[in-house]
Amino acid sequence: MDFTFLAGNLGYLLDGLQVTVALAALSFAGCLVAGTCLALLRLSPRWWLRWPAGIYIDLLRMVPLIMVIFWFFFLLPIVVGRPISAFVAGLAGLIAFHSTYVAEVIRAGIQSVPRGLVEASRCSGMRYRHCMWHIVLPIAVRNMLPALVNRFVSLFMGTSLVYVIGVTDFFRAATNVNMRAFRPYEVYILAALVYFAFCYSLSRIGASLERRLALKGGR
Repeated sequence: MDFTFLAGNLGYLLDGLQVTVALAALSFAGCLVAGTCLALLRLSPRWWLRWPAGIYIDLLRMVPLIMVIFWFFFLLPIVVGRPISAFVAGLAGLIAFHSTYVAEVIRAGIQSVPRGLVEASRCSGMRYRHCMWHIVLPIAVRNMLPALVNRFVSLFMGTSLVYVIGVTDFFRAATNVNMRAFRPYEVYILAALVYFAFCYSLSRIGASLERRLALKGGR
């Protein structure tokens, strides 16, 4: 194997990696917002808010991510009435899919907050919405952090699927380099090492957060 030919394609591969990192970061930010809203809706005492959120979460979690990406790529332009870039369609698909998992993480974090604290805040006259945003969520965030980091690792790996709709992310850039040079071993070994480096680093961050939270909880 000869990896020297990759030097001439390094700039192109780095451009694809920038797209992957941007897609992952924007998707995760969107997942946090959408997931928080879905979690609060699913925990709502009003059934007409709780049931639709539960159906949406269960539906999206039961279909493959690649299918969700195709849905948004083909249906989103019809819904909005104008062409949508492949990047935006992929971003929307990733947010729609992974926000359902983030919602379950956030719901579990909220339910880990002692019930007595919630009841005390409600008895003091605080509305349900204010209780969630100002009392419950700040406490629950600490319990959610390790699981949220793990979800980000999964999301980062999932960005590789947007290549099927034409987004030139890192995986598609690597595939294009292979199609020009026909050196699959070198190209995909490099791609695997890059994904491993990012995901392993993120997983170690999650493990470190988990240890710190365990130490704080034991004091």
